[in-house]
Amino acid sequence: MCGRNREISMKELCQRLSVSEATGRNWLRLGRLVPDKVLEGKSYFSEEYVQNLLEELKDGNTKSLKSRRNKKYVDGSGMYASYLKDSSENLSVISRLVGRLKGRPPKEKKLREILAECALQLFCQALGSKYEFSENYLFHYRQKNLDLGRYDILIHDLLGKEEMRQEADYYQPEPLFSGIIYSLEPGQDVLGTLYLSLKNIGARKAAGAYYTPAYIVQELLERISLEKMLTEKDSLKILDPCCGTGNFLLQLSEKCHMQALYGGDTDSLAVQLARINLAIACQEAPVSLIQERIQVRDFLGSQERESYDLILGNPPWGSSADFKQRQFIKDNFLTGTGREAYDLFLEQSFRSVRQGGVIAFVLPEAVLHVKSHEKIRKLMSERFQIQSISYLGNVFYNVQCPSVILNIQKNGEPLDTVGMHIYKEHQEFEIKCSRVVRTDCFNFHMPDEEYEILHKIEHHQPVVFLKGQADFALGIVTGNNKKYVQKEKTGENEIVLKGSDIGKYQIQEGKQYLSYEPENFQQTAPDSCYRAKEKLFYRFIGKKLIFAYDDRQRLSLNSCNIVIPRISRMELKYILAVFNSRPAQFVYDRKFCSVKVLRSYLEKLPVPVVSDEVQQEIVILAEKIMSATDSQSWKQHYNEADRKIASAYGLTEEEYHIICNLYSKF
Repeated sequence: MCGRNREISMKELCQRLSVSEATGRNWLRLGRLVPDKVLEGKSYFSEEYVQNLLEELKDGNTKSLKSRRNKKYVDGSGMYASYLKDSSENLSVISRLVGRLKGRPPKEKKLREILAECALQLFCQALGSKYEFSENYLFHYRQKNLDLGRYDILIHDLLGKEEMRQEADYYQPEPLFSGIIYSLEPGQDVLGTLYLSLKNIGARKAAGAYYTPAYIVQELLERISLEKMLTEKDSLKILDPCCGTGNFLLQLSEKCHMQALYGGDTDSLAVQLARINLAIACQEAPVSLIQERIQVRDFLGSQERESYDLILGNPPWGSSADFKQRQFIKDNFLTGTGREAYDLFLEQSFRSVRQGGVIAFVLPEAVLHVKSHEKIRKLMSERFQIQSISYLGNVFYNVQCPSVILNIQKNGEPLDTVGMHIYKEHQEFEIKCSRVVRTDCFNFHMPDEEYEILHKIEHHQPVVFLKGQADFALGIVTGNNKKYVQKEKTGENEIVLKGSDIGKYQIQEGKQYLSYEPENFQQTAPDSCYRAKEKLFYRFIGKKLIFAYDDRQRLSLNSCNIVIPRISRMELKYILAVFNSRPAQFVYDRKFCSVKVLRSYLEKLPVPVVSDEVQQEIVILAEKIMSATDSQSWKQHYNEADRKIASAYGLTEEEYHIICNLYSKF
C-alpha cells in the first residue's frame, strides 16, 4: 500500500517518460498530464498513474500524448529534441521545417540543399557578411550574389560536384525555405540538430547515432579539467573518433586552438557539417587545416598507437557492421564477440591514448555492470585509473537508457579506487579507500560509509540464499493481450495480476481477467507454480524490490513474476519481509544496476538466519502489514519488522539510520 501511494515529482515523471521537463510542463499545461496533487506550485503524480501511463504508451493506447509526435517532436523523420538548449530560437525554426516535410525524410540531394541553406545563413552571420537576404540564401548563392571566399569549398563539398555544373538560371527559389531563418548560437550545433531531425529514424538508430546534448558535452569537459591539461603541456593532441557533426569539437574550440583538434566519422555528410561548424567557430584556422584534421575515417580500422593525449566523445551504441567488418573485428579485438560498438571504441582508445593520457566518453551505464561488457571492464582494470564517473540518467531523447560520463587515465597500473570522484544527481563524493574491484560489476556509486555497510552485510553469518532453494516462474506471456485479457468478469475467466497490482506486502487486484488456456499462450510456467499453496509475487520491471504473498492460487502476467522459496525451517512470510526490507533494498541497489528484477540478482541476496522465535515475531508483523487498512498502521508495523531485520543482519543503530535516510519514503 505504501509503495503504491508513493508520490512522483514532475522531474522523475519526465525521466521515466524520457522527455525534457519543458515538454512535461507543456503537456501539463495542455491537460495531457493530470497530477494527483499540487503543493506549493509543484505537481505530484501517484505511482499507479505513472505505471498506467507507461503501459498505455507502450501499447500505443494513449491518445493524449500520441498527437505530440506529429507536431513539435514528430516521429519518422522528426525533430531531435533535447540536443539544443530549450531556449534555442532554432528549435521552433527546425520544427517548422520538419513539419513542412510531414515526417518524410528528404532525398539525398534535397537534404544537402536544406543543410546548405542553413550553413550559408550561419556563415553570413558569423562573418558579418555584407550580404543580407530575407530568405533563400541558397538561391542567391547559386545566382552568384553571395560569395563566401575561402569557405566556398565547404559549401561546394556539401552540395556535391554535380551541383556546381549547373547554370545559375537553372535554379528557382525553394518554397520550402520560405520564412526559415536560423540564428547563430555559439557552441550550439544547429546544423547537427537539423541533420538528425531530417535523417530517417531507422537509419539513425541503426548507426547508434544519439548526438550528445550541449550541456552534457560541457559537463564532460569540466570533469577532465581541460584547463589544467592545457597548462601542463604546451601542445595537446585531442581526438573525437566519432565526431558526428562536431558538437564536442565545437565546444573544445572555445578552449583550445584548432591545431590541437582531430575528428573522424564514417558518416561523410556528418564530417562535412563538422568542418563547416568548426570553420564558423575557428575563423583564424585555415580551411585546409580543418579539412586535414576532420576526416572520414574508420577509427576501429586505424593502426595508430599511443598517439593522443585526450580521446573523447560519444561512441555509437549498438552495431550494424556487415559480415566483412564483423570478421575483422573478431580477429582484431578482444571485445569483438560482443554486440556493442562502444566496447570496441573503448578498446581501440586504450591502444590509441598515450601513457598518462585521458579517455572521456559518454556511454550507456550498462558498460559498468552488464555481464556482456565484462571483457572491456577487465581490460580497463588492468592499465587504467577511473578518475570520475558521472551518473546522468536518461539524457538522450526518446531513449530509455541510463548513461554515464566515464573519465579514465592510462597509468599502466591495476585499477585502484582511491581518489575516484563520483557525481550523481544530488550527490558527489570522492572514494578515499581501496575497494575490492570485481570485473563482473563496476559498483562505485556509493560513498565509503555505505560501502562499509554493504561489506558488513555481505560477510554477515549465518545467511542463506535462494539459489538452488527456490522455484522461479515467469508470469504468463499471452502473445496478444488485446485478444486474451478481458475487462469484465465472466463465468469462464479469473483475475490475472500485473506488476502494477503488486505493492509491498499487499495486492490490489485490478480489473483484468483471463481464461486460463495455456495451450493458446506464447509462454507459461508449469501449472504447479501458479496454483501453489503459497507463493510470492514480485514486480519484474523497476529498480525496487516489491513482493507480496499469495495463497489464493492467482494467475499473473509477465510483468508480475513468481518465486517459491524452499528453504528448510524458513517461512515464506519471513522471506517476504526480508526482501521488502530497507536493508535488502540497500544491498540490491548497491550490488546491481538494472531496471529489471532478475532471478540471478534475487539468488544473490543474503537472507539472515534467525532463531525460530525471532522469525515468528517477524512473520506476525508481516501478517499485520498484509492486513493493514491504513497507512499509519502499515508504516508502524513495517518499521518494526524492518528494524528486526536490520538487527538480523548485524547492523548497528547508526548503520541502520544511514540506510533509513536513503529510503525515507518507504
